[in-house]
Parts: sequence; C-alpha cells; structure tokens
Amino acid sequence: MQQTASFTSPRSFAEDAKSLGFTSVSDILGREFPVDLIRDLFPQVGSSCLYGAPGTGKSFVAFHIVMSVAAGLDVLGRRSLQGMAVYLSTEGKSGMKARAIAWARARNIDITDLPVAFIEEPRNLRGEETVATLIERIKRLEASSGIPCRFICVDTLSQCLFGDENRQEDMAQFTGAMTRLANALGTQVCVVHHSGKDKSKGARGSSVINGNFDTLFALEEGECEGQIVLRTDKQKNGGKAAVSIVLEKVECGFDGDGEPVYSLVVSDESGELVDVGNGNQPDRPSRALYEKKLLEVLRAAGPDGLEPLAWRKQAQAAGVGPNRVSTAHNLIKELVENGIVEKRPDGRCVPVSRRPPP
Repeated sequence: MQQTASFTSPRSFAEDAKSLGFTSVSDILGREFPVDLIRDLFPQVGSSCLYGAPGTGKSFVAFHIVMSVAAGLDVLGRRSLQGMAVYLSTEGKSGMKARAIAWARARNIDITDLPVAFIEEPRNLRGEETVATLIERIKRLEASSGIPCRFICVDTLSQCLFGDENRQEDMAQFTGAMTRLANALGTQVCVVHHSGKDKSKGARGSSVINGNFDTLFALEEGECEGQIVLRTDKQKNGGKAAVSIVLEKVECGFDGDGEPVYSLVVSDESGELVDVGNGNQPDRPSRALYEKKLLEVLRAAGPDGLEPLAWRKQAQAAGVGPNRVSTAHNLIKELVENGIVEKRPDGRCVPVSRRPPP
C-alpha cells in the first residue's frame, strides 16, 4: 500500500511560501472580489485598448469616461467607481475647452474642481524611467489630494509609443508598461488607438496589441445618424457585448468673431444593448406595435407636433424599446420616408392627415 510522506514543518505551507516570496492558495482565497470600474465594461484594475477608424468619436468617448469617473456619474447607463482620472490628451489640445464646457452643460454640473489631471504633451511610455516618473507623480497626487486614481487614459497610442507599432518588440514594451502602470497604481489604463484597414484583424499594428491588453473595445459607426457602437472584442474575465452610444451637439460659447462654438458629447441616451449576433439582445415586441405606439405619442402632442429628440424620449417612456434609441430613431425615419409622418421645415414632426378615398 502506497503511503504519503508526512511533513513536519513547524509553520504552515503558506507561511513558508510567503517567507520565500511566493503567493499561496491561502493568500489568493483571502483576497476581496474586485469591483468593476464600470460595471460589465471596465475591470477596476487592468489594461484596455479602445480602437476605431478616424472620425468615429474615440476621443469624445474617452473624454466622457474620464469626466464621468471623476464626477462619480454612470457611464453608458452603468455604475462607475468614482476617483481621480489622469488623461494623457496628446491630440486636439485646442478643442479641449469646448469639450469640457459642452460636457458640463449637457449634465448641468460644475466641473471646476473635478479630480482630473491632464498631460497635454506626448510621453515616451515605452521608457522605464518615464513610466516610473509618471507612477511617482500620480502617487504623490493621490497622497496630497486623498483621492485614489481610478482611470488613466492614453490618447493616443501613436503619440506615446515613440516606436513602431508594427514591431513586436516595441509593442511588447509598450503594453508591458501599461500593465505596469495598472498594477502599480491599482487602476484601469485605457489606450486609444486606430483600427487597421482590415477590421477583422482588430487594432492597427502588431498582433501583440490584441494579445497583451486585458480588454479590447472596437468603436464603429451605428445604424442611424449620430450613433456609434462600442463593441467588446475581448474581455479576459467577462463576456462580449455591444453598447449604443449617441453623440449630440452642444453649444459651448462664442469665438472672437462672435460665432457660436460647438462640441460633441456623449448623450445620456447612450447605453442600450445592440444586437451583434452573440445573443446579448433581449426579446422585443414586433415593429408594428412600436410604430403604433410612436404614432400614438405623436398624435397626443397635438398640431404643434414634436421635435425628433423629444419624440424619441416620449416614445421610450411609452415603451418603445424600452431605452432603445436606435429602434425609435430608425422607425421615425421610416415613418417619414413612407409618408406617414411629415417633418416640417422647423424640424418638428406631425402625422400626415389621410382622407378616405371618395
């Protein structure tokens, strides 16, 4: 009969392991379960890459996440963990004031003392000394402010790589630095990047990008005007999903010539799940029922009609969706195109009166 060896160490295995620099099972079991930075999208700690084609609104989405985390607001309809945000905004410096004012006006809040720290010049984040200095600066800011750093956004990868994004060694150094930042500060680091010519291959550059980031998000144009879709390409410890984002235009002031200045912001209408063929879409009633409800809402508004945005919101409150911006938007567009609804020159929609044939 085979016998097992007996061990006579005066200490537990966990104690022996710890004394030699190992992590034991006991240590792992004693950890707290992590809380998401943004529920079901961003883990509290880790590295992520948000990529998309030029003009898809990547920086507007990144800015929205930065500001929302700092303000403790929901992000795309999901709870966020409040804290300091550090934004390496290396492109579009001239438009940052407009973005900030527009974002604040869209939410009617004062952002003057929001805990957001900006870095507006490119940094070589492949350099060990540069990363070490950044970690030290953030830790000192945490200590002096008493606010933990929750989110770091690097916008964009190309401005902070100081290397060749197609070269595996350069990208491995960069992604390793992002992991180092995340682990050293216990935070989420998100890098904004561009998609490649072949969308099926994900982010532009070396395949190291797709392999080394914990989370990958693709930002793509949606089905209706002003809509984009944030799709999870990879989530190390979670499932895939796609979320609708609606961008709206907000006036934020006047320039030196007295002309109005506008900026795009992520609307509070954002956050609905979008069907991408992976089973994340809930069952929904028929289109005929939605069209009926839309027309009921419009008729109830009387002869003055409704502007499309107000119509969508009232329709959602009446059960069109629910909370499905693209559904209401597309059906309204079809009702206008089919001559059932008229869109007047002032932008308001009214039902078309239909007389019975003689």
